[in-house]
Order: sequence, then structure tokens, then C-alpha cells
Amino acid sequence: MMNPFPATVMQAAREYLWFLTNGYPQNSSLKLVGDKFMLSGEMRQVLYRGIAATQVAKSRQNKIGTVLKGDHVLIDTYNVLFTVNNYLLGKHLFICNDGLLRDAGEMRGRLINKPQFSRSVSLMLEVLKEWTGVTIIHYLDEPVSFSGRLSIELSKDMVQMGIEGEAHLVKSPDRMLMDEKSDAICTSDSAIIDHYGGKVIDLPHELLKKYFSPDFPILIQA
Repeated sequence: MMNPFPATVMQAAREYLWFLTNGYPQNSSLKLVGDKFMLSGEMRQVLYRGIAATQVAKSRQNKIGTVLKGDHVLIDTYNVLFTVNNYLLGKHLFICNDGLLRDAGEMRGRLINKPQFSRSVSLMLEVLKEWTGVTIIHYLDEPVSFSGRLSIELSKDMVQMGIEGEAHLVKSPDRMLMDEKSDAICTSDSAIIDHYGGKVIDLPHELLKKYFSPDFPILIQA
């Protein structure tokens, strides 16, 4: 597919990558490049979420793996669901220079289309059902208003579908994913991935490739 990003954004991405790789602070580098190329707030978010210093990006790439039988997998549930939901809502998703699928994050945490969100949950469960012999633990953010109901529904659906595991309501999924013992995690959260020593599963990318076969653009190569 044609790259949906304008040439100015691609040039800004290359310059932003140079600053990060050479040790310049992230926020000031983003402001400098964003102001120079007069980027919108959304395009600044694309750079912020989509580009890491080359050495950091390669470290994350080396963690991306696949689920194996017997694995104990922790899922950053809203991180996964909002990425899938944004795709279903027609938002632009892209491959970052660390190899992970992300979106600009504008709608993250806000449920604006309940039917599409429910569809995201259903699609996620269908993929997880195929992970035979795998134990799956969902972590949902307690402050999100509908988390209690969703955690109960996920646990019930997992039992009905024969998926080993359960869903938990927690104050900080980030801390649980970083600190709890596991073989793999499902998240695109950079801070979690940089702290985590095991495998990272790009569940939204796997799901969307399976059901929709999209051709996601690559923002910039590492």
C-alpha cells in the first residue's frame, strides 16, 4: 500500500530518529522536529509512539516472539483491545521502528463505539482459544468505569470457550506485567517492554492479520 504519511512526516521521522539515537532528550527532540515541520498534534503522537532510538528499537525487536504450548502469558488487556478497536473504527495503524503495531493513541481509554469494542473482545477471545496448552491472565485497569463488568465477562467467556486462565481487576496492569512471573506478555507499551525480559507477543497484529489481512505501513525502519 502507499504510505499514508506525508513526505514531511517521513522526513521529520528520520530527523527525530537521529536525535533519539544520538542521545538527545525525547520531549525536546519531538518539539524541535514537530515545530520545524509544523506537525499536527496527531502526527507528533505518531512520532512519539512510533519511533525509538535505534538501539532501543532493536532490543525490543529481539523480544518479539510467538506463543508456545505451556507458556504462561500476561495480557495488557485494554492496550490490546483499544488497538484492535481503533482499527475497526478506521483509525490509522502503523508498524513502528521497533517492529510493533501501534496507533496514534488519540482514542485510547475512551469507549466511543460499544458494538465495535464488543467485537474487539470477541475477536481477541477467538485468537486466544487457538493458543492450546497456554495459561492466559488478563489484567484490566481498575479506574476504567466498565472494567469490573468486563473482567467478570472475560473470565466467564474463557471458561465457556475452554481457555485456561482468568481476568483480574488491578490498579496498575503495568506493574503486574513487569513484576509477575511469566513466559510472555501481550502489550505494545514501551515502558513495560523495555523493563520485561521475556517474550513479547504482538497480539493485535496477529489478530488483525488473521481476520483482515491488512497491509500496515512501516513508519521508518530501525
